[in-house]
Amino acid sequence: MAHLHTKLPVCANCYYAFPEGGPDDYCPRCGQQNHDINIGFGHVVEETLEGIFHFDGKVFRTAWLLLFHPGELTKRFLAGHRVPYVPPIRLYIFISFVFFFVLSLRFGHEEKKQEKALTAQQQRQRDQGLRQLDSLQKAGFVPPGVAARVPARATAKPAPKNEPGVGFTIGKTHLGPDEIKRLPAEPTNAQLDSVLRSKGEKSSFWGRLSVRRFIYWRDTTRAEKIHQGLRALSIALFLLLPLAALLLKGVYFRQHRNYVAHLIFTVHLHCFLFLLFLAVLLLGYAPFLEEYSAWLLWLIPVYFVVALHGFYQQSWGKTIGKSLLLGLTYTFTLLFAVVSALAMGFILF
Repeated sequence: MAHLHTKLPVCANCYYAFPEGGPDDYCPRCGQQNHDINIGFGHVVEETLEGIFHFDGKVFRTAWLLLFHPGELTKRFLAGHRVPYVPPIRLYIFISFVFFFVLSLRFGHEEKKQEKALTAQQQRQRDQGLRQLDSLQKAGFVPPGVAARVPARATAKPAPKNEPGVGFTIGKTHLGPDEIKRLPAEPTNAQLDSVLRSKGEKSSFWGRLSVRRFIYWRDTTRAEKIHQGLRALSIALFLLLPLAALLLKGVYFRQHRNYVAHLIFTVHLHCFLFLLFLAVLLLGYAPFLEEYSAWLLWLIPVYFVVALHGFYQQSWGKTIGKSLLLGLTYTFTLLFAVVSALAMGFILF
């Protein structure tokens, strides 16, 4: 990214005088960049993006290799060509941030659609009721003016927040919806012990914690539950990176590659998955393209096989066989990571 800075003759930090005709981009004494801070707002935004994500030509070169040359980005990075491309972890953080941000917006969009659909259904029910009232009124069964007292518009009433419809299992016992509803928002240890003993459970730290955390989740809104679920999912996917790299190292142990090489390949693979799912989410906002967005998911196995073949340099037969094995084990590992993250989220968040 090219910058046109106004250079200063003296370092603004340590007052080092730059020699005429010499390098003056950075101060050799303190290391501060040499330019005037009186710049426009657009330049401030540009430098902020560059400072956080190093958002320059690297992004486009990296995206091109990542999307259209599976496995090549990892090969070049491990071969020492690191300056032209975004570092793997920084790339993962940036892409995952954008993905989960759009995903949270998507959940909010779907919730509004459901609310509008509910309102429309209630409006149709109201109109049908008015027609029936009008018929009964003409027949003399209903006094005049009853229909006029019916609201002109139907509004969707949000579901009560503290109305649990399911039970909760502690050990081998089960708390029903009515029992859960009676629990106070901030119960004392004595109240929690009483609940546990009433179900034949021994009073313990984990038992009290389980009931306390369930009360917390009982009293949270749907939006808060979605937020915590997305948070747990992001943690699970991040924890999955070293586990998936370990699977690759086990399958390709004969190549004697360092673990870091498999980890970088895994990071790049997950970055592609985030971009693909991001495209699916964005296509969902276009009604005429939404039904075709699911077809993009077929690119996952194709990309996976091509990336394995390009990076590990084995025959197509071996690559396809190993991709099936890795896909199966990866699926179970993903389920384990998600369940573990949700369990930790239930306890800690």
